[in-house]
Amino acid sequence: MKALFFLLFLLSTSLVRSFSSSNDVTSSLQRIFTTTKEALQAPSTALSITTVTDKILSIQDDDAESKVTKALLEQVRSYQLNRLLREDYDTYVTTATFLSNKIPREVLPNIQEIPHPECRDKDSTATIELDYLGRELVADCTVEDVVMGENPIEAAILELTRNIYSEKTGIPRSSGKGIIGLIDEMQSFMLSPHGADPKVQQERLVQTLYTLMTPVLPPFYRLFMGWKVPSLAAGDPEWLVELGQRLNLEEGKSYGPAPYAPLMTSIVAPFVFGFLVGPSRVNLRRDGSYGGLVVNKCKFLQESNCKGMCLHSCKLPAQQLFDELGVPLRVIPNFDSQECQWSFGEVAPPVETDDTWPQGCLQGCTTRKAVADLKNKGQAELANCY
Repeated sequence: MKALFFLLFLLSTSLVRSFSSSNDVTSSLQRIFTTTKEALQAPSTALSITTVTDKILSIQDDDAESKVTKALLEQVRSYQLNRLLREDYDTYVTTATFLSNKIPREVLPNIQEIPHPECRDKDSTATIELDYLGRELVADCTVEDVVMGENPIEAAILELTRNIYSEKTGIPRSSGKGIIGLIDEMQSFMLSPHGADPKVQQERLVQTLYTLMTPVLPPFYRLFMGWKVPSLAAGDPEWLVELGQRLNLEEGKSYGPAPYAPLMTSIVAPFVFGFLVGPSRVNLRRDGSYGGLVVNKCKFLQESNCKGMCLHSCKLPAQQLFDELGVPLRVIPNFDSQECQWSFGEVAPPVETDDTWPQGCLQGCTTRKAVADLKNKGQAELANCY
């Protein structure tokens, strides 16, 4: 709420300059305070949020007073949505879904179970298709693809990532450019005899990420974010391990994560992983806590359209990486919209019991037939590729 009143101060100052007489200013400020006070005093319920939203939409922001009132009511609505998310998640989902055509999606504090307005309804009369394991296929994303390139820095990091991945897997570089080339290389490894085992896919990706982070960043993150005592087993430098021993700290013990770690990681992550997943923004976790990050439309998932690669070359490796660094992470992709929720500080359940991970292959998956052929040849480990 401090931000709300600070905004009020700034906007009120601009309002003063917009009127010629002090009486006009006083009257306008009184109306603004009255409207804002009424909204603030209302409980964080579906009804009050709907009421505030309708007020916001009814305001014609053609003068200073209207603009100030609208901006303040938007702050009030944000506060109410955040509070409802923390106190009653189911009601929050119902309310946000009901108002999804009135509230911009980027304003919602969490969109994990809020249907995307551009998603088309599934055809209930369509023939049910099964994959090679007898599971019903998962419908493809119906949200229009977004063109996502790389800036020079992202392109350079992606090029370095591809070189490291090629070295770790033994798969030669493909002729594809950027993320397309990386996906081609990951698909080739997944279909190779050595990379057919999903665990091997995950291990190689984690190794690639560690190499990309250099030997400096992991010890730094484990110490200051994960609050983990340095250890040789984790690959920390000897001088740091010896320092912990001199302080009589148990090697490798975790005292974290640090309270600030989820939020700070969610702020930095868009700049670190943007070259792989595309644009993202900070939001709240499902429980209303800080540490959330939502990918607007995952570049990796959009271009691969493969649940196997999503699981074993993104979701599970990322979760393993941050768990080893001392900060739990849960990655929840939305296959309907190709958005993806990253919740730092939240422990991920096993994928077999994760109710956010649908069973079955994607309808448009380009690798399904190749995987099925390999499985029919006796490579049983492919049974759990997704």
